[in-house]
Amino acid sequence: MPLSAEEDEFLEVASAALPRITEIIVAFPTEHRAGALEVAERGFRQAARDFGCAEAGSERWVAAVMRKLRTLVEERDGAEEANDLAP
Repeated sequence: MPLSAEEDEFLEVASAALPRITEIIVAFPTEHRAGALEVAERGFRQAARDFGCAEAGSERWVAAVMRKLRTLVEERDGAEEANDLAP
């Protein structure tokens, strides 16, 4: 099923925001990151509504964006840990 114009625009904007949101979340202490990810997810849900995405489709796309965000956070966190351990 092709993306609606609203879904396409939401995904474009959400994807463009991921690097900055990743930086912000990685800056949090590890014990606060789960909460920061929840806040990000709520923000993406609201953004999808603001862009006019249908509820059913928006949940799928928000979940996809959040999977990507979690992956980016894990990769950044791992890279920073490796740098901390380097001599």
